[in-house]
Amino acid sequence: MSHDYFVPTVFHRYRRPLRALLIDDQAWVVARDLGALTNCHFNERLAEKLDRDQWRMETLQKPKGDFEQQLLISESAVCEVLRTNYYHPENRSLRQWFTGEVVPALRSAAHPHLPRHRRVEWQGKEYSLMEWQGRSWVRVTDVAEWFEGQGLAPAT
Repeated sequence: MSHDYFVPTVFHRYRRPLRALLIDDQAWVVARDLGALTNCHFNERLAEKLDRDQWRMETLQKPKGDFEQQLLISESAVCEVLRTNYYHPENRSLRQWFTGEVVPALRSAAHPHLPRHRRVEWQGKEYSLMEWQGRSWVRVTDVAEWFEGQGLAPAT
């Protein structure tokens, strides 16, 4: 799909924006925004540390309607950068937020007819939840774990 420009979706973490978008069903983020979230300066030099398929320059529309060229990095590059090139303990929760909330939200918005996956916390543990056809679905193994030790016996 060819575009003259892209309009990103803006997510917020700690009151800082992260512009992200799907291009050919792949998640991409503005490198400068990710840098602001990690207190690192991400620019074209970051591209030197990544494989060529992990970055691209694209024209984005800004909220007021004007345009700007931005370095975008792919979902895999975000995880790589946070884990290896700019390691900090907080980056783990940033990566989890990105892969657990940002990417699924982008894909859900692009494909509203497909099931949505998200993580929920219940009794101090996180579980996967799928929302589809107006209902919530959980894995059978998770349900078994919920009832483990509750005195329920398996059906015979």
